[in-house]
Amino acid sequence: MVMAFRIRQPVPPTFVVSELCCEETHCGLRSSDCAYQVAWTINPHMKVGAVNWRRARAQHRLFRRALRAAGAHLLELPFVHGAYDCVFAKDNAVLLEKRGQRRALLASPVFRQRQQEQQARARVLDRLGFDIFSPPPVAFEGGDLAILPGGRGALLGYGQRSSQRAAVMLEIFLDAPVTPLELKDPHLYHLDTALHVLSDGTALVCPDAFTPAALRTLERTEGIRQVLSVPREEAIGFGLNLVEVGSTVFVGARTAWVQALLRAQGRCPVELPLDQFHLAGGSAACLVSQLHPAGPAASDARPLPSSRMRPEPSPDSGQGPSGYLQ
Repeated sequence: MVMAFRIRQPVPPTFVVSELCCEETHCGLRSSDCAYQVAWTINPHMKVGAVNWRRARAQHRLFRRALRAAGAHLLELPFVHGAYDCVFAKDNAVLLEKRGQRRALLASPVFRQRQQEQQARARVLDRLGFDIFSPPPVAFEGGDLAILPGGRGALLGYGQRSSQRAAVMLEIFLDAPVTPLELKDPHLYHLDTALHVLSDGTALVCPDAFTPAALRTLERTEGIRQVLSVPREEAIGFGLNLVEVGSTVFVGARTAWVQALLRAQGRCPVELPLDQFHLAGGSAACLVSQLHPAGPAASDARPLPSSRMRPEPSPDSGQGPSGYLQ
């Protein structure tokens, strides 16, 4: 008797991505607030007025096409009028799929320029079928969280835009341990600018971004197989702000060191131009928010604290979304 075995194929990742401009006019008009631009400075990379809109749009379209060609699924979010940084979709929420149910833990951004996005994002994620969970009561942004392979844990960058105390609520939401790592370089203000963990547990890290204690903690963290150093100049050029889809790794900058490390780990780096987003302080990883599968240890034993509040109703619909803030 011949027995057939089915090889389990990896599930293609799902990413949330934002549009770059408003879909509809406002009272029949469009204004400068309807499209991505740099209009303020809340990180050292920002250069007000420097973005070339046509180039940014072309780069974003190429990026999305490349993700789809690699096998990724994309969920599109509308642009939030006047909230130009909303194009960096990763910062708004942590997305998790647990037993077939999609969940979103909203972020609590430090700057008011990012805070204005959150109500609109909550409404749209609710319409997409996500259960919406209230943000931590302390500062937290999605760019400061890195989920470890298999969902067995996570890393939290703190000291620049997120609080170390956010780890408590993140552990409850993920049902997995969260290891805080202190960031010290203002130019590498989010964890995803200073570190990337590949699917095999290899961590590409800029040591200059972290305190000595954080580096020692990272090396001891369960789920980290090895730590490979990346020079600061490549990290500041967004060389670690990567998106992984299978063996393909999308790089939004020309970074010889990082790409050599990726090839040595059996990955295929694909360089895409994203310089128009570097002008606002982000690159490939910032532009997408991955829907993470819950880890094998996840259970429903520890419920999240619940506020049981509905998001404010959308002004154009006349009614609130069907879900609750939990």
